[in-house]
Amino acid sequence: MLVDIHANNRRLAPKFEVQTFSGQLENILVVRLPATPQLALDTGSTLILAGIRQCVNAINSMGLFYSKMGRFEVVDMTCVQCLVGRVENDKRWAIIDRSGELQRSFYAADE
Repeated sequence: MLVDIHANNRRLAPKFEVQTFSGQLENILVVRLPATPQLALDTGSTLILAGIRQCVNAINSMGLFYSKMGRFEVVDMTCVQCLVGRVENDKRWAIIDRSGELQRSFYAADE
């Protein structure tokens, strides 16, 4: 996702960088918006959102581990790139990602 690195400082102009997150998918939300001239929506549209609880990650040479969950966020479902598994190991959870390199996405900035 693109994250504003100056989000905590309103005086600075937004500066976005790509960051990868891991989390637990808790909800899939479908929001139907009717045509609303006040919102400049000429036709109805549907939003699909994902409710995700972030993993507090610790990356080491063996892979990606976490021991606790972080905050809950709702994001556009297109931000979800893959679903993976997890295995408990010594009071921590190891993320098992078998999605392969071909499923990886990348961000191409608008020129």
